[in-house]
Amino acid sequence: MARRLAVVTGWVAQPSARGIHRQTTPLMGGVAIFAAFVLASAVAAFLSPDFAFRRFLGYFAGATVIFVMGVIDDRLDLSWFSKLLGQIVAAVLLLASENAGDILLLTPVGLVLGLFWLVGLTNAMNFLDNMDGLCAGIAATMALAFAVLALLAGQPGTVLISLALAGAAIGFLRFNFHPASIFLGDGGSLFLGYSLASLGVMITRDLDFSWDLLVPVVAVSYPIFDITFVSVTRYLRGQSLAEGGKDHTSHRLARLLGGARPTAFATYLICAATGGLAIVLGLTGIPALTIAAVGVLAVVFWGFGARLCRLAPVPERTSPADAEAAVSGPRVP
Repeated sequence: MARRLAVVTGWVAQPSARGIHRQTTPLMGGVAIFAAFVLASAVAAFLSPDFAFRRFLGYFAGATVIFVMGVIDDRLDLSWFSKLLGQIVAAVLLLASENAGDILLLTPVGLVLGLFWLVGLTNAMNFLDNMDGLCAGIAATMALAFAVLALLAGQPGTVLISLALAGAAIGFLRFNFHPASIFLGDGGSLFLGYSLASLGVMITRDLDFSWDLLVPVVAVSYPIFDITFVSVTRYLRGQSLAEGGKDHTSHRLARLLGGARPTAFATYLICAATGGLAIVLGLTGIPALTIAAVGVLAVVFWGFGARLCRLAPVPERTSPADAEAAVSGPRVP
């Protein structure tokens, strides 16, 4: 339905030098994911006595703000300042509700960290919406990990939200996997990023120790790595972070692995590994082990980034066909 509506209304992405798709593609995937998520959440709230809807009002309000802003951006191309302002408003709505714990709310440093986490991860997932199936698949993987972490934390409502998000992303992935017949758009990728960041805040709501905040960081360490990698490499090249490009870790990884499909599967495995590690850390509850795991991950991603730096990014000034060949290798006649 979303694909047909997008074609009728002209809500489509045209082939360009920044993309690898070779035909006009509907751009209403975010609407489909948001609608599916809202429907699943409504069913959960109706059927489950453990789903305290009022407790999650701040999240749902912020998610709606993020989604609407993303949809407007897809149509009107908002300025970076307007988008940042909308993301801050959504973050404040979550932090001002019952979803955040005392660790983030009782000190100015905690509030700043909470804002940075929510805005940063929202944009990190938006950055990963650069290849078929990438953002939705990663979001589904991490949402499932958060569902388990929420279960360990004794938060059934957060479990249901995590599963609803994972289900919406998995359902969409059928149409978004390479070759995609519909794209997420900013409405979808920003919503997924904000939701994952919110789940990380919710899970740590009832915890007493600051080191517990590192467990969600481990779960979403790949998106953090990607946006850090892109930010540093663009800074060194003198390129603006706000510009689009084919210099993400996924583009370089695709040149190494030979295409969009193996790259998507590789990133799913990476996120499943970091999500599994976060679950193990949540089960053990040993501070020293959590800190050590973060340190090891930092070293691993540093080495991974150094390896990817040796691979040249896909050139900007290429046709869609050339761009696809650059990440997929030569086509066999």
